[in-house]
Amino acid sequence: MRNKRRFIFHSLFFVLLIIISFQTQAWSAEPSKVLKLDDITVREQSNRVSPPPPSATILTGEELQDIHVDKTLYLLEKIPGVAIKDYCQGAVASQFVMRGLRLGHNTGAAIFVDGVPLNESTSHGDGYADFNVVIPEDIAYVEVIKGPSSALYGQFARAGVVNIVTKRKGDFSLYKFGFGDWDRQRFAMSTGHEDGALSKVFGVELYRREGATENSGWLRGNVAGKFTYDFNEDLTGSLALNLNSMEWDAPEYLTQDQWDAKDYWSGKPQGGGEKYRYGGSANLTYDVTDDDFVNLMFYAYRSNLTRYRDKDTHADEEYHDRDIYGGSASYVWNTLLGNMENSLTVGIDAQLELTHTINAENVSMVRTAREDVTVDGDSTLNTYSVFFQNQLTPTEAWTITVGGRYDHMDGKLKDNLDGIKTDMEDQDIFSPKAAVEFTPLAGYTVFATYGEGFKLPNGFDKFKYPDLESEEYKQYELGLKLNPIQSFQATLTGFILDVEDEIVTDVAAGTKVNEGNTRRKGIELELNYYPMDHLELYGNASYTKGEYRDYVDKGTDYSGSDIDLIPDWIFSFGAQWKPPEGFFAGFDYRYVGEGYKTKYEVGYAGSKKKTIDYWVADAQIGYQYKNYSVTLDATNIFDKRYPAYESGSTFRTANPRGFFVTCSLSY
Repeated sequence: MRNKRRFIFHSLFFVLLIIISFQTQAWSAEPSKVLKLDDITVREQSNRVSPPPPSATILTGEELQDIHVDKTLYLLEKIPGVAIKDYCQGAVASQFVMRGLRLGHNTGAAIFVDGVPLNESTSHGDGYADFNVVIPEDIAYVEVIKGPSSALYGQFARAGVVNIVTKRKGDFSLYKFGFGDWDRQRFAMSTGHEDGALSKVFGVELYRREGATENSGWLRGNVAGKFTYDFNEDLTGSLALNLNSMEWDAPEYLTQDQWDAKDYWSGKPQGGGEKYRYGGSANLTYDVTDDDFVNLMFYAYRSNLTRYRDKDTHADEEYHDRDIYGGSASYVWNTLLGNMENSLTVGIDAQLELTHTINAENVSMVRTAREDVTVDGDSTLNTYSVFFQNQLTPTEAWTITVGGRYDHMDGKLKDNLDGIKTDMEDQDIFSPKAAVEFTPLAGYTVFATYGEGFKLPNGFDKFKYPDLESEEYKQYELGLKLNPIQSFQATLTGFILDVEDEIVTDVAAGTKVNEGNTRRKGIELELNYYPMDHLELYGNASYTKGEYRDYVDKGTDYSGSDIDLIPDWIFSFGAQWKPPEGFFAGFDYRYVGEGYKTKYEVGYAGSKKKTIDYWVADAQIGYQYKNYSVTLDATNIFDKRYPAYESGSTFRTANPRGFFVTCSLSY
């Protein structure tokens, strides 16, 4: 692999830098731009903050601590209706499906880590977001919100929100070392220490693999340092520093003929790349009274993504250099209006994003040796937002939430090849939100929600087509939450997600227009049952149907047909036995159904396409002795052959049966 020494040097240098920082005084605060870590419980929010919509799922750090995943993205498989489509391209952000939207490179979902957005505009996929920058052991909780339901989030939140909050306080230590098939090794640690008013949390992850397929090696390093200082009982300050550095190789995708011939492990080199991301955030939280607080946050990050595609005779380079600066201010007020409980959240967001993009041939894979540059542009995107969300409880049985968000976006593009500068047409969008919850009996809640969202034109289309407007997303939910006894929880949600003014290509006019309309609808079920101490039984299931309603793209009328290749059924079930000491075990059985394509271009004479459905089973067994544990994770235990990723004509084979041993020390 290229530049291994540089990767190791960068990783060790920043580890040393963070360790040195531990010896100095620093500030830190609450983990997100609105929510407070001390107000989070296992499955619900404290009444000090405005909670997420009823259909949201929260995964706690305790639930995730014993899970082994090669990629942090895989944690989302615990969410109903989510299917991972892994490109198996190392550090290239993969794809997941949620609410019937295929989120290539994780676009279409707003991804936040401690209030800092991961999504990138005008980068490799509009909304590109890479979960690999997050250390799983460093997570306090993950909040997954479905669809454009929350007023706290705007751009990219059309399929939903993944809000990751990391550990900030506590005295704890967790060290892990593991090894497995395909020359995999992983070291991770997450430690915290409270020293009076100062709290320090430090996380490290180092990961290496060669891969089940040839030319699929990957090196990944993450370092995080977070410092929290309580100036007094009302004021808390914060500083968080993060580094991510990765290098990888990638094989070519398989053709249909190779897949049909069961040539699953062909590993002809395609290219690879390297990526780094570093920066930090700071915030202040001030309790004005016992009933309200203010939170201020500022962040700055720099990232670089370089990809190469080797096509035997030449290598295409794709280069994205990105700087992001932003901040937010939020005010949360909890009070009584008459005898009614009321919680109000208001805030503002601002962000500046600077991206330099280059596409060129680069046979030597050295930046100074680029040839035949086809794209060289500098883009600027400004976002300013104002939002509010208010939850009112007029009686013990009724809860009403209303909210709204106003987003303004403008930008500029400089084409460095021809020297032309282009202004983006300003986008001004208001997105209302609302929810009603009715609890006639304790443990039984019926809910309904409504939310609107939007999507800007992709990439440079923001500047190239000045007449384009944003796509409009409208979601309706109706559901039931059950918690009749403490050991049983269930959520059943039905949804409709309508998209209007989708951007399609008008062949006759030779441009792009807002003329497409689609609908996605489905039902999701989530169950958790604890029949006895230390034993959890769980399951989730979803059915999704997508339809082109009024949709003509590139001269082909797709109206009335299924949306391409969205899995219909997704469900999983499993169990986990985890006593404080002794043997523990678990298993998970997961099914991803077929996705169909029923409409094709004029003159298409090939076979009708549908994705391959599959079952995959994973298991875990281990032993806990005091603070020590040894765990064996077995993935794909029946050694099924199924595609980790599948497009209309190419495939990427999922890993065969694999084993990974992890040794842990926690105290």
